[in-house]
Amino acid sequence: MKRKLFTAFIALTFVFAMNDTKAQCYSAVQLDGTDDYMHTPFATYTFNTFTMEMWINSANYNPNEHYISLYENAYIVLGGWGGGGVFDTWASGLSPVAISSPSSPAINTWHHIAFVYDGTSQILYVDGVVVASAPTTGAVSSSGFTQGLVIGARYTQVTQFTNTKFDDVRIWNVARTPAELTGSMSSNLTGTESGLVAYYRFEDGPGSSTVTDLTGNGNTLTLYNMDPATDWISSTTPVGNGSAQSVDVQATCDSLTWIDGNTYTASDSTATFVYVGGAASGCDSTVTLNLTVNSASASVDALAACDSLTWLDGNTYTASNSTATYSVPGGSAVGCDSIVTLNLTITNSQQLTDTLVACDTYTWIDGNTYTASNNSATYSVPGGATNGCDSIIHLDLTINTVDNTVTTSGLDLTSNAVGAQYQWVDCDSSYAAIVGDTNQLFTATFNGNYAVVVSMNGCSDTSACVAITTVSLADLNWTNGIGIYPNPTTGEFSISSEVYSGEVTINVVDLSGKLVYNATENLGPNTNVEVDLSNSSNGVYIVRISNESEVHSMRLIKK
Repeated sequence: MKRKLFTAFIALTFVFAMNDTKAQCYSAVQLDGTDDYMHTPFATYTFNTFTMEMWINSANYNPNEHYISLYENAYIVLGGWGGGGVFDTWASGLSPVAISSPSSPAINTWHHIAFVYDGTSQILYVDGVVVASAPTTGAVSSSGFTQGLVIGARYTQVTQFTNTKFDDVRIWNVARTPAELTGSMSSNLTGTESGLVAYYRFEDGPGSSTVTDLTGNGNTLTLYNMDPATDWISSTTPVGNGSAQSVDVQATCDSLTWIDGNTYTASDSTATFVYVGGAASGCDSTVTLNLTVNSASASVDALAACDSLTWLDGNTYTASNSTATYSVPGGSAVGCDSIVTLNLTITNSQQLTDTLVACDTYTWIDGNTYTASNNSATYSVPGGATNGCDSIIHLDLTINTVDNTVTTSGLDLTSNAVGAQYQWVDCDSSYAAIVGDTNQLFTATFNGNYAVVVSMNGCSDTSACVAITTVSLADLNWTNGIGIYPNPTTGEFSISSEVYSGEVTINVVDLSGKLVYNATENLGPNTNVEVDLSNSSNGVYIVRISNESEVHSMRLIKK
């Protein structure tokens, strides 16, 4: 967006003498050596190298006077510490820390003094001539000066005052070469020179209690214990013409119409405008333009989002976009408009299904325990997708259950599960499987505790143990009355028959189906067949007694 800016030059004061003639122009100050000084808090700069310059005119050049002091926990001082009024310099962090001139210059005469450190040497100039130098190492150990800049007194501002006139003080954070020093010491600067951090020409004039920093850095000096009506004086230095010099620093977008009536569309640092008698002192005021013309900035806002994005234009985008733009008035770093183009990549969250089959219950990743089938629960994993978006997981859970209940009818135990696999077990023998009893119906032949292991749909569960305590000898006999005793036994037991008479085969097997005894015997009424299992391990055995047409199985416990 093109803007036209008009610079207003404010508060230009015209001073006239009582006889209506142009007043004398002022460009220096006089300090009384008693309590006068000037001070500014000063900004923070780095002084790896530096230059201090000043025009001074002293009535005595007394020892221990301070002319320029920068101080925090580090310092740079240009003063008269030495006996006989010689100039001394001090800069903490340097080795040597100070150098001195061999003598002081003539009193009551304007002299140009410069103190330079170029990183390898300290150099002191008087009127453009080197009067002292020394190879030097180190750097000023602080870049901040909380005591600020003091002119005409010690940095503490309460002692070492100087009876001296000052004009054209310059502070640089670069080392000026001999050619640069001699080339500019007798002429005014614009204030925009590279490395110039403070520049005072003392042209504010009578009535002013401040001295303007012409660099635009804001290091304005304040006069203390001075009379603004009498301490401003004229200067006979080459730079002391008394006219006010200022720089109008401007930054604009596209164009600027300046106080000279011209419209500038490109940066310019040479144009000047003169206000005749416009300085506070009554001298002319010359304004130099320092203009930077900027254009609107352009930038791309590259974004990636999951599913949707609400951008700074207020719109919500659900698909990738590289054409949308938004203008931020004055949004660029230089104050011009900032045109932002959107470069948006939209990716979608990942959708997954977790298909599971479990028995009875299942605790899922959401921390919930499900006891029934579920296909509606979801769980979000922030950033869990490979594209960085959320991963949305849908549960598809099938819960299978097993009916592990048993119905008891006399000596008959029936599993209530239909269409399952069954294995009846002996609870009293550590839930050992009863060989051959894999049907839904189980008939107990011995007193004891029995359960069934039911398996179906990949699940398995064991019923509660059921106690059978009503098995009698009659329950164990065939209709022809065969039985065994004692049971339990320690090894030897008898097989008897009440009415049956004939040959029978007797097999004894353990619960794994291993045959441990086999014999053919004649069994008759009121007769016994003796069997000895003393050499067999303790446990549960199945005794099978069979003839040509029937098989009778009985449970035997050896202990």
